[in-house]
Parts: sequence; C-alpha cells; structure tokens
Amino acid sequence: MAEHTQLIDAISVRTSIRAYDPDPIDDDTARQLDMTIDAVNMLAGVHIQLVRDQPAVFAAANASGHLKNAANYLAIVGPKDDAEARERAGFYAERVVLAATLRGLGTCWVGGSWDRDEAARHCRIGDGEELYLGIVIGHPEHHLDRMAKSFPELAAFRDSHRDSKTYEQFTAPMSDEARESAPDWFRAGVEAAMKAPSAMNRQPIVFSYHPDDGTVAATIDPNVESGQAVNDLGIAKLHFQIGAGAGTWTWGDGGLFTHK
Repeated sequence: MAEHTQLIDAISVRTSIRAYDPDPIDDDTARQLDMTIDAVNMLAGVHIQLVRDQPAVFAAANASGHLKNAANYLAIVGPKDDAEARERAGFYAERVVLAATLRGLGTCWVGGSWDRDEAARHCRIGDGEELYLGIVIGHPEHHLDRMAKSFPELAAFRDSHRDSKTYEQFTAPMSDEARESAPDWFRAGVEAAMKAPSAMNRQPIVFSYHPDDGTVAATIDPNVESGQAVNDLGIAKLHFQIGAGAGTWTWGDGGLFTHK
C-alpha cells in the first residue's frame, strides 16, 4: 500500500521537464535507478538503459531552447517491428519515470528532440533490436527550490502547466448513464490516465467500462493522429492501473483490465 500511495503521488506531481540544472546525476542515484530498470527489463522483455553525461545527443534542442541543459537519457530499446514490445516499453519505462519522480528528478519523453544516431552510439542495441524512444532525465532547473516545496504546491504546479482532455473525452465510447454507473475505481483509473504523458500531448487513448463482466477496455482513438500511439497506450495503461488500485491488463489495442 505504501508503494501504491507513493506512485499515486508521483503521478500527481510528474510533469514533462524541458529545463534542467547542469548538476550531474550522482552515482548513488544512478545505482538506484539501475535497480529499478533491471527489474522492469525482466518483466517487460525490453532493454531500457540509463545513459549519463552525453549532452551532444541534445545539442540542437539545447541550442534552440526547446530543451535546456539536457544531457542524460533513458534509452528505450526493444525488439524490431514488435508493437506489443513497444506497448510494454511504454508501460514499464513510465514506471521508471515515476521512480525517478519520487527521487526528485525530472523527465521528458522525446521522439524528435534529440539526435537519435548519436544516442544510439552510447547505448547497447543488440541484433534484432532498435532504439524506440528516449526519456530525458536529470535535475529540474532550480531543483533545490523545487525540493523545498510541499506536495500540494508541486501538484498545483503540475495542474497549472499541463492541459488535458476531459473525463468525458477520455471515456468517449461510453454513454452518460454508463459513466454515472461505473465504479469509483474506474473513474480513479481514468483520472490517473489523464495525467499520463503522450506524444505531442495528444492523449490518444480512451477507456470504456463493461458492466457485464466488470472489465475495462483501453483503445487507441482512430480520430487522433499519433505516430507513437502504441507507446502511449502502454503509458496510459500503467497510469490507469495505479489509479484503479489493483488489477492487470492484457496487451494490445482493446486490451482488457481486470480489477482485483
């Protein structure tokens, strides 16, 4: 229960950070992150890696002001041409993001705001694998001041710096009557998913509750264009699962969540 509460807190304060302090990630913090990464790699069947002190990967983005002092990243590596692996990578890499958030670090998923070829030079990519995406990671700008803020202050900052679709939009396949009759844990799961990062903040995932068997489906909205929708699906599923409290998903577009 303690870990679950911590993860809910991490969801409530996590926001995409684009400006970082130049302070390096210390060895002890890196070891703690690597322990989390090793555990999720075993579960996910992917090859997430922490790469430190490689500012050349973000040289153009730092120079343009899109990012500031970005130098470290999580390399998300997995099997080529495998949609389910990409979904699993989104699910489990976001778990690492939340662990980093709890340690006071900032993160930002990146697909285009980096030099992919340069990034690939500094991580291990095996035969039959590819570099899916990256996650910038480091100390947020003015992080010492940020650490002094209370949880409500951090949550309020997060809410004021990120727009989201409405609960009704996230449950578009459902009628108003179905929403009203859905259990509280369903709404809690959707509200956690509403805080999940997604490519270009397009939030392409919708949820629907099935009262006949108590399951929930997560589907990619065909009306939302997103080249990273499968990755976003995995991220949204993790947030929903944490918000709902307990349960498991099946993989894939239209995968079902069973509450426990």
